Amino acid sequence: MYKEFTKTESNTYDDIARQAYGTPEKAGNIAKSNNNIESGKVLAFIEDESTKEPEEKEVALVSGDDNYTDFSEYSLIDGLNAVKGAVFIFNNTDTDYNYKIGDDVTIFDEEGIFLKGRVANIKNAVRKRARSSQVEIKSHAGVLLESVMPYPHEFTSLSIKDVLTLNAEIYNQKITFSDELELEEVFSNEIGTSFTSNDNETVFDFMNRICRSRGLLLTDTGDGLFVGRCKANTEEKLNLIYGECVGLEEMFFNATGDGLGRYYEINSQYPASASSTIQIPYPAPIIKRFNSNDYNSRDLESIGVRLACEDIGKHYELVAVLSENKYIKSGSFAVVKNPDVGIKEETDFVIKEVWRKHPDRTILTMTLPCAYTYEIPEQLPLC
Repeated sequence: MYKEFTKTESNTYDDIARQAYGTPEKAGNIAKSNNNIESGKVLAFIEDESTKEPEEKEVALVSGDDNYTDFSEYSLIDGLNAVKGAVFIFNNTDTDYNYKIGDDVTIFDEEGIFLKGRVANIKNAVRKRARSSQVEIKSHAGVLLESVMPYPHEFTSLSIKDVLTLNAEIYNQKITFSDELELEEVFSNEIGTSFTSNDNETVFDFMNRICRSRGLLLTDTGDGLFVGRCKANTEEKLNLIYGECVGLEEMFFNATGDGLGRYYEINSQYPASASSTIQIPYPAPIIKRFNSNDYNSRDLESIGVRLACEDIGKHYELVAVLSENKYIKSGSFAVVKNPDVGIKEETDFVIKEVWRKHPDRTILTMTLPCAYTYEIPEQLPLC
């Protein structure tokens, strides 16, 4: 929760940090998150550790000592490169719901904590004396998605791990990093690094952008942030094969050729002039060109592959609607075959968003795996 303190000449940010955390170490973070105001009311995040997990393994909204399970509807929203969220609708006219905007809440699902967050919006209504209440919740990482980057906007000679950690800690957000050996150099390299945020760029968008620039994936675990890579799942995949998948109600496949290229030319003059061209299996001789000194000329081939793969991902979207409320995590893989939407062969997709809707609906939004694995496919669907 965010606790309010008064900033004055005599009650400095060091003092406020001591009052909040028992040490002045986080004084700078408190100052930055409150736009360095010189006097007035300021906020410091203090995590509530008192929430108790419900005895039953079920979806529940817990706020303080209140455990709400009498909802008529709910939606749990989990996406890659996105902040987790939830919506609950209550139609019980005999219950007084005590939650307020800004309240700390914890959402549980069948596997445990789905998210720790705060009440973002409340929509109450009365119709013919029947009351309803809709409460919308964002994970604590939501503050990163809403707040623009505090100063400074430029970070030089710092590793990407340091930059991400610095910005997460300003808002007291946990952040962990993959322990894969192949990522150690990516995380730790400081030589010649420079990261600059745009004036009106949010903290989450900045962190997400610099992660993508290094082929990394930033995800919201619901209880902090995680940075790693998405790898093709060769084992368990959700079966969405026509005739085999039970409960598949609807499927929509959008393949947009407009805007795709066949040749992706990348140019940079930092630290030396260089050019690289990446080719994808698009059936028209269209050239797309990217010129920027933000690209390291020593890595243009891998940068070109990333840009081409991300572009493919933007142009292919598959949506599947299941007739059950199913526990599925974003980042999972699905194997799809459905001639009715033009997917005639078994094709892998990565699930980029899961929208679970109580009582009996799951909506999956997917794209081609290359958008996250950065492996150019041999063939594009419907090409």
